[in-house]
Amino acid sequence: MERPRDIGRTIGVALCVTALGAGLLWKLTSGLQIFTSETWRRAEIASAPRALPDTWLEDERGQTFNLRSLCGEVMVLDFIYTRCPTVCKSLGVSSSQLAKRFTQAGQAVTVMSVSFDPQHDNPDRLRTFKQQMEPHPSAWRLARPVHNTERDHLLTTAGVMVIPDGMQGYEHNAALHIIDKNCRITQLLDMEDVEHAQRTVQTLL
Repeated sequence: MERPRDIGRTIGVALCVTALGAGLLWKLTSGLQIFTSETWRRAEIASAPRALPDTWLEDERGQTFNLRSLCGEVMVLDFIYTRCPTVCKSLGVSSSQLAKRFTQAGQAVTVMSVSFDPQHDNPDRLRTFKQQMEPHPSAWRLARPVHNTERDHLLTTAGVMVIPDGMQGYEHNAALHIIDKNCRITQLLDMEDVEHAQRTVQTLL
């Protein structure tokens, strides 16, 4: 049978371990605000913006360009694949709306959807996807990476996770990536929140 002093010592050790664990959890979750990987990704990028890597892209018109050639402009990027039946269509609608708003306001902002499925999403498929998402043409661009290694580096930098779903499609996280004039990903916003994205971009112009 434990003596009272031993029981007290055991309780004291348990309380210390609990306090240390709670403190670590508080620190790792930014005050218990971060519990999902997506929330973590957004908070991490907001606190430490990430520079876009050199990435050669081919757009829906078949034109090849380096993503960093657009540095000096504010950009909004999202990541899609054209066979996606759900979330990518929502991203497309939001990006199309944003592109139209910036054009109407006379603001030079690049809004672009980048496919992470370049083997399937050739320029014809990108162009078809764009036509399906918007009844009237806009400045919204679609593109695919030319090199797989550069695609992987871009996805890693943006914190985009792409996992095959076993049905010839992919599970992936989705957001509007706000890029400042220094070519840094500074914020990730909900794809449906076009108003917020527009206001955020306007503070960077």
